[in-house]
Order: sequence, then C-alpha cells, then structure tokens
Amino acid sequence: MEGDEKLFLLVQSGYSARNFILSGFIEQAKCDVIFWSDQDYMQEYDIKNELLKLPNYRYNGRLNFIQKIKNKAELFYNAKKFKNNNYLSYLIGIQENKSLKIVVKDVVSTLISKFFSTTKGIEYLDKPFYKAIRKTDYYKKCKNQLLEYKPTAIFCTHQRVSSAVAPMLAARDLGIKTTCFIHSWDNIPKGVQLIKADQYFVWSDYMKQEMIAHYPFINQNTIKITGTPQFIPYFKEEYKISRSNFLKQFHLDENKKFILFSGNDKTTSPNDPVYLADICEAVLKLNKKEDIYSVLFRPNPIDRNDDFDIPLKKYAAILTEIQPDWFGATTFLWNQGAPSRKDIALLVNTILHSELVINMGSTMALDAALLGKSSCYINYDVPSNYNWTVKRTYQFIHFKMIKALNPVFWMHDRNSVVDVLKVALENPEKTAIDRQKWIETITTLPILETNKRMWNYLIATDEV
Repeated sequence: MEGDEKLFLLVQSGYSARNFILSGFIEQAKCDVIFWSDQDYMQEYDIKNELLKLPNYRYNGRLNFIQKIKNKAELFYNAKKFKNNNYLSYLIGIQENKSLKIVVKDVVSTLISKFFSTTKGIEYLDKPFYKAIRKTDYYKKCKNQLLEYKPTAIFCTHQRVSSAVAPMLAARDLGIKTTCFIHSWDNIPKGVQLIKADQYFVWSDYMKQEMIAHYPFINQNTIKITGTPQFIPYFKEEYKISRSNFLKQFHLDENKKFILFSGNDKTTSPNDPVYLADICEAVLKLNKKEDIYSVLFRPNPIDRNDDFDIPLKKYAAILTEIQPDWFGATTFLWNQGAPSRKDIALLVNTILHSELVINMGSTMALDAALLGKSSCYINYDVPSNYNWTVKRTYQFIHFKMIKALNPVFWMHDRNSVVDVLKVALENPEKTAIDRQKWIETITTLPILETNKRMWNYLIATDEV
C-alpha cells in the first residue's frame, strides 16, 4: 500500500523548510514526496524530490477583510469563553500612526467580529470565506494541479499561512486526505487557525488540550500528538563542533565565557537594541571583578533592527554579532527565505558554547533548555518611541505555562540586571528542574522519534 502513496508536502515558510527538510523528515518518507511550494528549496538543500511550484498567489481585499474578521472573532470568543481579556493583546501592534482608512477598517471589522464571536458565528464565517476563495484563479489552478498529479495525501506544514488555505481547500473538495501541522506551541491561543484539515499534528498533549478548548468544533480524535521536528538537529552530531573550532571561526577568545543575546523581530520587541546595551553594561560591571565575560548577539534572521548597530559599535570590545546564514530574503517577509544547513550549525553551537541565553520572551529559551542551558527573560520597560510595553508581551496567554513553571531567570527591572546575571551564571541549576518540566510539557519525547510518529499518522494506520 505504501508504495502507491504520493504525498504533497506543502511548504511555504523558511521555518517550515528547516523543520521538515533539515530534520531528516524526507529521508524517513514512506512514500513518494513531492514539494508543493512557492519557493525552490531543492538547490539550496540538495534535495532530489520533485518540486511543483504553486500558482501565483494573490487574494483580494474582500478575502483579506473576511480573514481579519475571522481572526478577531476567535479572539473575542476566547476572551468571553475563558473570561480573560488578555486574548485581546494579540490584536495590538506597535504602529503609532494609522491612516483614517485603516482606522475605519479596524472599527468596522471589530464590530462585525464581535457579532460573530460565538461558536456558531466562527463556523459560519467559513462559508463566505471559502465561497470567495473558490472563485479565485489561485484556487482553480491549485485544484487543476491536484487533478493532474493525483496525490493521495497533502501535508500542510504551517497552519497560519494564508496562501495555504486555497490549496488545502481544493484538496478537501477533491476528497484527498489532508493533514496540518500546528507550527508552534504558542500559536493556538492567537486565533490564527486558518487551515482546515482532516487531521492535525500537535507537539504535545498540552497543545491537544488547548486545541480542544479553543476549537470545540474540531473532532478531538483528529488531533494527533507527534512532537515537532524543529528540535531534531540539536541532537544530531553532524551539526555540532568543538568549542575551540567554533570560537576560532569568529576570532573569539577561548579564555572568555559567553552570554548569548538573541534578538526578536521589530514587532515583537522593538526595544531590543536598548536591552542589548543594558546587558553589555552589566557585563562590563561583572568584568571589573574578573574580566571573563563577552556577549554574543544573534539577530532575528529576517528582521534585523538597524538600531542594533549602535550597541555593536559602542561595545565592540565585548560584543560580537553572529549573523544567521539564511537565503532567499533581503527584506522582512516572515514566510520568505530559509536557514541554510550552515545556519543550523551556527544556531546549535552558538547556544551550546554559551553559558546563558538572554532575550525578551523568545522560544530561544526552550532551544537553550534542550541543549542544557539556562535563560533569562527581560521583563522591564525602557523609554521608547513605540506604542509598546513589555507588560503586553507577558500578558499573552501562552506565557501562563512559563509563569507557572518558572523555567527561566527573570530580569524585572534595569537595576536588577547585574544581580540576575550573577545568579544565572553562578547557579544555572536553580531553573534546571522547571526547564525539564517545560520540555516535557511542550513537546513529546524522545525528540528523535518525532518523524517516525508523523509518518505513522500520515501514511500508516497504526496508533503511536
């Protein structure tokens, strides 16, 4: 039976390419895998699979408007259902000025969204949304590709990519088995469940329970616990190099100990350059006692804030930027570009050969925990030109688990940075137990069995 199977792997973001190519997912394939994508990862990754380019994608304003209403309706519904207005924090951006046209659209979409913020209302919104999609040339061309290639299954690797809605809808209309991977552990409360599928893959039982709570109209038997492939490279020796060889690559002093600051995108944390400067100032104070610490900086791969150049110049004596190695994106488009194999090694070894990871609420703390490293979360405001506050970030629903477990050290104010650094560097074991609990809650172990679990659900019928 497996020999007759043909899987379309729908890949439309660099992060998904990393997860499902560099993890060895393809090598464990139990059938013929054809990439269905708007980007060509074949040459960069030296993959021999066939690539079928998706048609050109362009949705009209009406579709985008309905999509926004769906998103807002889910968040308003969740705020009422769980009696928690923190769900509405996901609606807020950092823009200071908006045109009158944008303001009017926001007001109108909000009013409509509140009207539809019920279980039946959210389900009803699918009708005009899918009706409009079926009329687009994009949907029709995707459907024609499916009719020509006749795949037996479609696996969508990211649930929030709007350009994946039409191909997945076309597949379901043709009776082709569809599966959708929930990209990240923090995605479910955000109201971004755009993709409908016959089954869903989640990282853990924790995520499954979140799916059941937030999407009661989804049959819970279709939610499969698989883990995530994105952490698999951390456990592959091919990506690891010795401390000495890693430091030589960047002309770093082997006698120093390194603190890694990982930068967010500008929307998530626009004040990161200020926080980086604060960390450097704290390190200078630590070094007065003994000159042993330096700072490594890894920016967001496709949204580097230019203001980082200021602390990089000012603290050049103790600060080194380790630039990610991505291809295919020169400006910020979250679904464009992808990490090279070299970048996976860069990420793994930058964490592995650092004493501590510091950031503002990033999942990099989880990456660090998987590699046995502790992390600090920055949790204080600084003067800013943006309509933004760190408090809003930590109000997000997905931080509830982290606050309950406390797997990170917290920097609650500027004056405490040096003291928190001392504790985190000298006593990393203080968070060790909760770090392990976080890992066990967030994802399914053993991590190296993740791809096997996925393939069993994709092709075979045995439960794992």
